[in-house]
Amino acid sequence: MENSEFNVWKRKSHKEISELSIEVSHVLKEDPIRSPLYALMFAIDKGNTDLESIYSYFKYFYVNEFSFLTLEPRIIDRLIKKGINAELIETKENNYYLTEKGSRILEKARKVITTTNEAMYFFFSEKVVLIFSFFCLLFLSVLKIIMGLLDGSDALLNDGIENLTDIIKIVVILLSLKFNKDKVGALLIISLMLITGVNLMILSIISLFEAHVITPSYFAFVLMIVSMLINYILRFLKHLVGKINGNLSLLSDAKDNANNVKISFGVMIGLIFALFEIYFVDALVGILIAFLIIYDGVETLIALIKSGEDINIDSFKLRLDEAFEFRLADWILKIINQESVSEEQINERFKIAINKGNEIFGVWATFGLYDYEKLSIHSIIKLMKKRGIIDEKSNTLRLIGMRGMRQYNRSILRERKMIAIEREKFNNWKPPSRKTKLVWTFFGILFLIGLILITIFIGPLIYNWIVDFIT
Repeated sequence: MENSEFNVWKRKSHKEISELSIEVSHVLKEDPIRSPLYALMFAIDKGNTDLESIYSYFKYFYVNEFSFLTLEPRIIDRLIKKGINAELIETKENNYYLTEKGSRILEKARKVITTTNEAMYFFFSEKVVLIFSFFCLLFLSVLKIIMGLLDGSDALLNDGIENLTDIIKIVVILLSLKFNKDKVGALLIISLMLITGVNLMILSIISLFEAHVITPSYFAFVLMIVSMLINYILRFLKHLVGKINGNLSLLSDAKDNANNVKISFGVMIGLIFALFEIYFVDALVGILIAFLIIYDGVETLIALIKSGEDINIDSFKLRLDEAFEFRLADWILKIINQESVSEEQINERFKIAINKGNEIFGVWATFGLYDYEKLSIHSIIKLMKKRGIIDEKSNTLRLIGMRGMRQYNRSILRERKMIAIEREKFNNWKPPSRKTKLVWTFFGILFLIGLILITIFIGPLIYNWIVDFIT
């Protein structure tokens, strides 16, 4: 994930970078990390001063965070006009150059992008995610064990113990990183997940025949909601960082966090039924969740064992992946509509396009894409063929009839919609004043304090009223 191109400036404070970002956004009328005008200025500064060389530079260009799928000549013409009107670009003998103001804005935008890249490398690094996960799991496990003992809920107690054993998985991932044994780490984590599922199944079956009184408290419900939220965040982070770095251990652990969400939800269902003095549901839900964990674990374990050394991280799916795949599919449709290309040619063009984007925007061009230099889009083309959108004839990819054209038109509409949203966002944009920022900060803190006070003081009163009404 590291890119040395983006480590040339000294670290600046958050305040300095925030001020630079506001200044640059005000001039470009766009966020610099999503600005095609900034990309154009970068290309001109690099020596592409005549129109043909600019067109050639952007012939194959892709940025994952862009509103534009590609930068066609007509778009570039509009960007040049926009740059001239903003006094960022000037013309000399049919060539284009940056003005003094343009060079200054380019340098400031570059600093903003460089610093945000460094922040992304840090916050989405494997070690930072693992440390964050460690403290979250420690916090949850201690609270769940205490609450489980106080309320007499075996499900809650077992959930706390399971979170405690998750810390072992973090150690496994750290060791797999240190000794470069990613697949071994993934296999161990899935094995531990299976042990958790089997253990939960056994304890739940025992509880089913030895059901005892559960006295659910208000804070047990609050804890389960917090647990689901934290585990969902951990799942998202581990999946994303695992995908970016191609780390199977993290992706496997993300599955375990998804299971923790299910377990916490199941515990909450058991607590709800306990309010009606129906205690066996706690165990039944535990059995169901245990079965889902075992099934998911066995399926993943078989896939990992069968993969040998040829591991495909695309087998680990998250809703976010669908957004990336949709965007790549839209890019493929646009290229196919523009020129006659084979599957291999379009794959090579994509590598050129993503490298160009990375050269200018760093991680913002490739965010969410694992190993972009080796990235193959054959799997997406295969899926598009299967769905009857495109086919290949005489070594040339083409759209299939009305269905292919409909899909192409939808991709263009999606692109236009994103561009319109981005333009609307900055149409009447003005830098926020110090007073505005202070007001928003004040109300944000006030809202947080209010939420905490309601949870601690008002929540128990409402809960007791509901319990009294039920009983």
